[in-house]
Amino acid sequence: MKKGQQNMPTHKPVKYSHLITVLHRCGRRITKELFLKRVQDLTPEGHEPFPWTVDQFLEANRETILKCRQGKDLKRKLFPGYARQTNVDYWDLTTFCFLLFNVCDLRPAVRQDINCLRQLRNKLVHLGGGDVTDQKYQTYLDTMKGVLNRCTNELDKPELMAELENVIAESMQTVQVADVEEDEEELKQWYMEEQKFHVGIEIAQDGQDIDEVKATLLNFQMKFEENEMSTKMDLSFTIGIRVIGMNRQAEEVLSAAQQCSASGKVPFERSSARTISIGIERIKEDVRQMGPDVESDSKGSVMFKFTCFSVTSLIYLVDYFTGATMQRRVQDITKAIEDMVDDMVALQIYIPPTIYQEVIKKLEKIYTSDEACRLQFKQQIRNRKVFNDPIYGQIELHPLCVKIIDTPQFQRLRYIKQLETVYLVYPGASHNRFEHSIGVCHLAGKLLRVLKERQPELDITTKDILCVEIAALCHDLGQGPFSHVFEHKFIPAVIPDTEWKHEKASVKMFDYMLRDNDGKLHEYVRQMIPGFEERDIEFIRELIYVPFDLNAEVWPCRGRNKNKSFLYEVVANRVNGIDVDRWDYIARDSLMLGMKTTFEHNRLIQHARVLMAEGRRQICYRDKAAQDLYDMFYARMTLYRRAYQHKTHNIIGMMIRDALIAANDDISFHGENGNRLRMSDTIHDMKAYTHLTDDILQKIQRSSKRGLEKSRAIINRILYREFYKCITQTQVDVKQKGWIKRTAVQENLFNKIKQKRTDLTDLSEIVEIDVVNLDYGSKDKDPVTKVWFFKKGQEDTAIRINKEQVSFVLPDTFAEQYVRVYSSVTDSRLFDIIEQSFSEWCKENDIPQPKGLSIHQGKSPV
Repeated sequence: MKKGQQNMPTHKPVKYSHLITVLHRCGRRITKELFLKRVQDLTPEGHEPFPWTVDQFLEANRETILKCRQGKDLKRKLFPGYARQTNVDYWDLTTFCFLLFNVCDLRPAVRQDINCLRQLRNKLVHLGGGDVTDQKYQTYLDTMKGVLNRCTNELDKPELMAELENVIAESMQTVQVADVEEDEEELKQWYMEEQKFHVGIEIAQDGQDIDEVKATLLNFQMKFEENEMSTKMDLSFTIGIRVIGMNRQAEEVLSAAQQCSASGKVPFERSSARTISIGIERIKEDVRQMGPDVESDSKGSVMFKFTCFSVTSLIYLVDYFTGATMQRRVQDITKAIEDMVDDMVALQIYIPPTIYQEVIKKLEKIYTSDEACRLQFKQQIRNRKVFNDPIYGQIELHPLCVKIIDTPQFQRLRYIKQLETVYLVYPGASHNRFEHSIGVCHLAGKLLRVLKERQPELDITTKDILCVEIAALCHDLGQGPFSHVFEHKFIPAVIPDTEWKHEKASVKMFDYMLRDNDGKLHEYVRQMIPGFEERDIEFIRELIYVPFDLNAEVWPCRGRNKNKSFLYEVVANRVNGIDVDRWDYIARDSLMLGMKTTFEHNRLIQHARVLMAEGRRQICYRDKAAQDLYDMFYARMTLYRRAYQHKTHNIIGMMIRDALIAANDDISFHGENGNRLRMSDTIHDMKAYTHLTDDILQKIQRSSKRGLEKSRAIINRILYREFYKCITQTQVDVKQKGWIKRTAVQENLFNKIKQKRTDLTDLSEIVEIDVVNLDYGSKDKDPVTKVWFFKKGQEDTAIRINKEQVSFVLPDTFAEQYVRVYSSVTDSRLFDIIEQSFSEWCKENDIPQPKGLSIHQGKSPV
């Protein structure tokens, strides 16, 4: 046994191992030198110092690199932080080849030599550690030496060739098992990176995005529909599949398979050829089922010619060719061709630019032939999409969002107050869920467009943005009359132990909206979401109500894969509470309440970035934005203290709850099946629920129906401001005392009151204990500890920040409680007993005594 063979594993022969080490080590060195030479050659004249550093080269070519359709992981590695030095000594073959082919503009001869290295790599990878014959071994080695010789001549470095020849000679004797395995893994990684399949749509040399093509076609479809023009027309269209690169053998295989498919003769002599022909035939059959006529020919690629009879069928056709089914078809064809040519093959779906331009010209001609319709459409487009918002000014929404807004289910939100009964305390707070939902939609789109522009590698598509905007628009569809009064007070009282939430109702209302009105909205969704798939509907549902743990070991969502997990943090962020819903209600409620806030959501948007943290992509923020987050959470708690949990507002909420409970059995609504449902039962039937809004109080008040007397009496008390009384209250330091439970307070306090009074009236009917939790959004914890940040110059690294790194004057306690006692009757003797008993309870539990005079001694709180 020769020296160096004693450590070689039996499944990796020496000749194979030698070729692996030579290809990796010499290939890596030569591609690195070629890259550095191109960096020097491309340095602009007069640049000081000379030449460019690699960092400067990458920064100058940033846009070109990020626009490359492949190499997402590489692009993240190349741009970890623009201020950090990039160390080329730790780069691999994959990185050097990616840059050489996409940025460095190599001469054809040098490009061909690198392709030779890639072909040798493919052959060795396909061997998988198998033996190499002496003849092939020598052929491969000679090919590699020829490549190295030509490349070193290109570099004008004969000494480099001598160095590489020594590597070739030495490695035969010194190759080690661990080294071979490491080199083999690197080559496989290079192979797998390039093997990743990508379906691209090429419209023209400038690389027009397929979303733009779809948007153009959808725009024409809307024009025809809204101007009541016929959408029936003959549109000739061509889409093809071709081989990318210089692999002539692969082109011949694809052409031969097409000819077999066209003639109806499927070859059986080789399974790969049969797979290719069957794959082509299946694509034809898929398209025939959609309606268009299909005719294909072969000119170095597979061309599919169609005759579509409407813009809609053309849109469905483009959807199919960019969809998951087509990707699987082309993937199978790609693998089969690779098996026949023993090389890596990349296929691309493309639309000939001239064909696309001809179709657009024809559509423009058809539309502009009717000048009156064109002018009418222009007038509609000016009026249809723009909303004037008091917070954001002019808001322009997608036409599909407008279609959703114009449904009865969404219009219902005009009649549900955003802040329940706070307008009876703060007269200006009379805004509705309607405008809040539009604002959340606007912010969702704004945030994602900023992230898309800042980080193209995230692959945020137009479809992703539209789906998130729709979810933001529909996130409050399930809110009941007086919102949280209905959800947290009325429903639990009439349906004990229920798990009903308004988010679940929002999903049900969204589904009902899609199927209502003969399913017209569902059809609009299919037509107007670019590249629509049924999972997009599921994605919108998941965004409205995210019941999953996004940090679960197994990704729980079906709408989007884990690579786009950050999209689930935009509308309803259950990880750290930072979402556009909160941004809008803080800004909108503060304005309408007349309360100023220092929080500015635009600053967070400008400092947002998506990074990997805890195994998935999350929205992170620049470290200097930490103070803004504390401002946001403080603004939220301030709104809760001064408005959302204002004692008079809570009193009115209790009165409305009592009025609804009293009327529950006597007010009914028609359901989908024609049945009449009680008020509380409408949560299970969205047709009935659509008609349940804040105007329920007016319906009860105006009704003369027997059985509603108690409910009407309570409503009249509200109108005449004869509210229940807040007898006493105190604050609890949660950090010191822990969380106080309402049931424990009630049991203890009621016992004390009963001992002091002779009246046998059930206290639970006239006295109520209310425990109000006020916090920064994470109970008694610092909410910013759940947020990921990044530093300038280290934009690729997610970090945590503690509050001492932000400021030394931030609070130590992030939560407190109010304990309040209310009474629905006016009885000064009872009030005295309640105050005395409550004072005793506070003393026994070491809780601060209530401050201020008895409520019954002054006016009712307003």
